[in-house]
Amino acid sequence: MGEPVNLFSLESASMSATPSSSSKLHGNTVEQLFNQLKKSIQNGTFAPGQRLVATDLVKDYGVSRGPLREAFRRLGAEGFIDVVPNKGAIVKKFSRKQIHDLFLIRQVIEGLAARLATENLETLGLEAEHQMLEQIASGAPEEIANFSEENSKFHSTILRLCDNQKLQSLVEQMQLPFVKFQIRGSLDRDYITSSKKEHSQIATAMLAHDAKLAERLMQKHLVNAAERVMKLPDIFP
Repeated sequence: MGEPVNLFSLESASMSATPSSSSKLHGNTVEQLFNQLKKSIQNGTFAPGQRLVATDLVKDYGVSRGPLREAFRRLGAEGFIDVVPNKGAIVKKFSRKQIHDLFLIRQVIEGLAARLATENLETLGLEAEHQMLEQIASGAPEEIANFSEENSKFHSTILRLCDNQKLQSLVEQMQLPFVKFQIRGSLDRDYITSSKKEHSQIATAMLAHDAKLAERLMQKHLVNAAERVMKLPDIFP
């Protein structure tokens, strides 16, 4: 392991990472570089709003500018970065209005998904999904550190249970993982406790096969989530 290498910089500050010798790429250089940069965005090594400095990345990964430009193009196409004139590649970061608008859309789409999922749960009797919902409904205390994973699993399970590919595609188009990347470092215990309580209420309604109540509770949950997100410090450009 060598000395820490500065991978990117901000206008007023810089961060450092500690790449291993495996960072040097071989074979399908563009594919490997794309996957490693994407992973670094997903795990928080590259934070939302940070600029990826080409000269540092070229040196660290031992690649030429050509593969890096292609990796940037693919990252941009998948929404991981924005390529800004005179600034270069910047990790995706949503504005306050963009996040607010996404939550408005989610209220409608995921409310519908909760209603459809409840109807399907009643007819299909899926054991694994029942067990997950029962655990959430019981309010069993999970570790705060696992909240992001639990939250994603809860919402993705409901989307899967709704059995509506068009609806699922609409949610995927909203780039929700990027919103989660942006807010995860600012979540406090009060935010997580409130969200878990609302998940429990939704799960209870679903297990009671009350589809309309599940829909209303999901809509209310996302209204509350939007209000909580708007109050989080230091997450907006």
